[in-house]
Amino acid sequence: MPSIMDPSANSPASGKSQRIEYIISFSRDLRKISPIEIDEAGLRDSINEIHNQIRAIRSYTLRSPGPQRYAQLDSAGLELWNWCTQLKRQYASDASPTAIRFLVLVRVFSFQIFALAQWGDNNTAGDLVRLQRLALKTGRFCIANSELEFADLALQKAAEYNGLLQKLQAKLPAEELSACKRSEIECLTLRIALAWKDGKLAVADHLYENLEKSQKMLDPTSAETLIGSLLEIGKDLSVKKNFVLAVKWLERAYGLINRQELGQLSRDAVEMRLAISQALIQAYLNTDTADGFQKAENHVGYIQNEMGDSLVVLLLRLEILLHSPGEVFDSDSYASVLRRMIRTVDISESSFKLVVHHIRKLDDKSPGLACSVLDEFITSRILPAQRDEWVDKVVILRSHMAVTHRDTSEGIQALTAMFDQVETTTEKPLPAATALGVQILVWKKVDANFNQGQVDIAELWCRLLLHPVLQQSGPLNTAKISRKLLLCALQRNNLNGAAEVLHSMSDAARRDPMTMYLAYKLALINGDREMVLDSLHHISEASSKDQRYLYACCTEAQRANDKLCLLKALQHLYKRHDYTSMAVTHVPALLRMIIRLDVTLLADKEQHEIDRHTLVDDICEVFESVVTALKKSPRDGNDNKLFTVDELDWFSKNAYNLGLSNLTTWEAQHVVRIQKCCLAIIAQYPPDIPAQASKDISLRGMFCNFLAATTLIALARSEDNVELQLQRYLNMRNHIKDFDAALEAGLRGLDEDIARDLQAKLSTLLVFDFEGAVCLKS
Repeated sequence: MPSIMDPSANSPASGKSQRIEYIISFSRDLRKISPIEIDEAGLRDSINEIHNQIRAIRSYTLRSPGPQRYAQLDSAGLELWNWCTQLKRQYASDASPTAIRFLVLVRVFSFQIFALAQWGDNNTAGDLVRLQRLALKTGRFCIANSELEFADLALQKAAEYNGLLQKLQAKLPAEELSACKRSEIECLTLRIALAWKDGKLAVADHLYENLEKSQKMLDPTSAETLIGSLLEIGKDLSVKKNFVLAVKWLERAYGLINRQELGQLSRDAVEMRLAISQALIQAYLNTDTADGFQKAENHVGYIQNEMGDSLVVLLLRLEILLHSPGEVFDSDSYASVLRRMIRTVDISESSFKLVVHHIRKLDDKSPGLACSVLDEFITSRILPAQRDEWVDKVVILRSHMAVTHRDTSEGIQALTAMFDQVETTTEKPLPAATALGVQILVWKKVDANFNQGQVDIAELWCRLLLHPVLQQSGPLNTAKISRKLLLCALQRNNLNGAAEVLHSMSDAARRDPMTMYLAYKLALINGDREMVLDSLHHISEASSKDQRYLYACCTEAQRANDKLCLLKALQHLYKRHDYTSMAVTHVPALLRMIIRLDVTLLADKEQHEIDRHTLVDDICEVFESVVTALKKSPRDGNDNKLFTVDELDWFSKNAYNLGLSNLTTWEAQHVVRIQKCCLAIIAQYPPDIPAQASKDISLRGMFCNFLAATTLIALARSEDNVELQLQRYLNMRNHIKDFDAALEAGLRGLDEDIARDLQAKLSTLLVFDFEGAVCLKS
């Protein structure tokens, strides 16, 4: 692209011809640029070049360029102007701000070429009218894109041409004279807009006062242009919160458009009148004065008389109500306008969003009315429209409104009725995402009410969440809600209701440990022993690693004072206990609790449903479990043994005493089993215990061996099975052997009476030992 600096500065002989060649060449090169494709740096360089060229042209002092040069300049300017117009239309929505500025400067430059081509004193009226029209178009384009310096340049030129035309008015034909007057008005209009854009509102005000004196010259087209400028000024002042001045300019626009013959205005002007009214009402309201509010209300009344209950009128009514003076918001009137809007407005995406927006506003003031209006909107317009995305949105909104306000059974019932209507109309459940969204909203209310003791309200919310229209939320969520409903029924002691909920759940949901725990609670209250045991079994099977439900079952049984259920729960807890995590549960304490419960139940004569033989067998099994646990040597988190000497004392003494005290009531085999357990526990004592304790333990062991041996010979003598009989004789001889060895080792340290008694016992045992040897042929 050539430089456009004046060549005459370096070569006085160049002359005007060479300067014109530079202009034409530059305009031709400009038309080779694509403002969309060129990079930003290149585009900025071009803008700077054009800027320099415009300044250079402004400094030229050429006289008339001559007919030939006039044609060349005019042709170059016209081609550049048309190229710019074409680009403007082509890239209207895609151009960057830099590209737009490029087009503005090209437009200014092309106008400057026109002006340069017409320079001199021999311009005709037609030339001046054309130049004035081009100047006004350039100025309008510059103002629209905030290039105020160049807008001022173009409007100065327009004023200059207007001055020249004033001198030729007598020679102008009527048509050109009318065009001249219109251009003069348009120039003043653009100067007002330029002053406003430049922040010189006082200048704009002065120019408008001058223009008012010439309003008789305003034709409909000029009036529309002026009214549009006044509207833009008023709206801009409203955005800047200067509502007093905004009212002034908008009233000017409204007064001016009302003075026109509406039949002569375009359709755009009719729409602009409504836009002026809307902007004016907003400005009145935002002045926050009683006078402003009254003017706004009167203005809405005028519009309503003309247009009836149209959407615009109803929206303005809502704005009036929102800005009503005083502390009390007229919720009823606001709801009434919304209902009229719902009934009269054609439903579309925009009107849907509009109604929802104002329902939200009403919800802030009067939740009950807002819910009622939204229900009407859903049933009368949304559901018949059969637009799934709208249904999803209003269902979520309605649920949100229900959960954000005070809980009442009436409010929950109203929401349930809305769900019923949705199900009936759509004949299908809501999508999973929508159903899940509703459940997330409502679940917070369920938890809050349940924790606050409002169980009846929590139960109503749960039943709402189990509505068929929400079934797509998934089986896990349904099971979770059913469990909470079951818990509510238990909390209210509604046992029949709890049983109904339990039976309505799916098999998978019923097998969940949490559900089985609730079933266990229900069975415990009902005294359904079979169901209790079944629930415990399933809880134990399903929660092998997580024992919290079994612990909870123990707590529930203890609270109900049901010792048998507590015993069964503790037994399941021990069976499912993981020895690798014994630091979590104190195993000796757990086993002691089980033994105590067994013994208590055995002594309770009122427990008729208990099989005492099974209970004794259970006691023996627990002591055998103690022996098993001892062999695993469990430790706590600090690596200390759980079975201390004190624990060993408790288990060994109780095993011995139970066998001794029930010698005549228990079956002989149970006596033998528990004494064997006692001997196995005694074997686990550490070697470094005190001497007296060691002596006591040794005596306990000899007594155990004596009881076991005497019981075994009785069993052997009554046994018909030879093989089993011989096995019992063999076991008996082993106990006698252990008794003899312990007595020999500790005889010197024993009290004389005790020693004599033990020797007498040994004499008896030796007779039994001889009998056993004979039978075993030893």
